[in-house]
Amino acid sequence: MTVHPYEYKILVEYISAEEEGKYPHFSHIEDQEGFTKTLEEVFTHLPESISKGWEVNSHNITASRNTLIVTILLRRPTAS
Repeated sequence: MTVHPYEYKILVEYISAEEEGKYPHFSHIEDQEGFTKTLEEVFTHLPESISKGWEVNSHNITASRNTLIVTILLRRPTAS
């Protein structure tokens, strides 16, 4: 039986509007700029959220019900 060379885990960040009842409209430039700034902040601090030995394998950004969902797939070599 072969052993997979990596183990994986997922890091997820949910980004919603700060004001209760205010929903961003992704076609409005002001809302796009605000979310872009927030995403830049998330990715700037991302290394602090990743434990030693783990590396980013892939990422995805999705919008769902006025929330941005940032998903990061991490991997590290398995100990053989």
